[in-house]
Amino acid sequence: MVEVPGMHGSDRSPIPGLGTEQLARLLREQVGAALREAIGRLPEFGRSAKLKAAAAVIGLYGGGALVATLILLLALAMPAWVAGLIVGVALLVVAAVVRTMAKTASTPAESAATPSVPTSRE
Repeated sequence: MVEVPGMHGSDRSPIPGLGTEQLARLLREQVGAALREAIGRLPEFGRSAKLKAAAAVIGLYGGGALVATLILLLALAMPAWVAGLIVGVALLVVAAVVRTMAKTASTPAESAATPSVPTSRE
């Protein structure tokens, strides 16, 4: 058995004055209260998530309409397939730039989440 510094006797409660059964009951009550609170908030979180998802889908359609408009506008001055190709390549370049920005702006916690594997070079 591991000795915990500052704790002597048979009562190994981390909170002085509380027995292990009392501590277990206190923890169960606190976890139960936290669960009841979280479950009580689920409907409002569900509604918020649905509205955010709907806004994202509508925004996606709006972005698609703007891309189509840009292609049609460029098609007035050049063949439609060239206009589509130019807009598509431009969107891919923007996506690559944003991805690179996201990769360089990653937080230390994100870097720590993926453990690095040491390699031995002899």
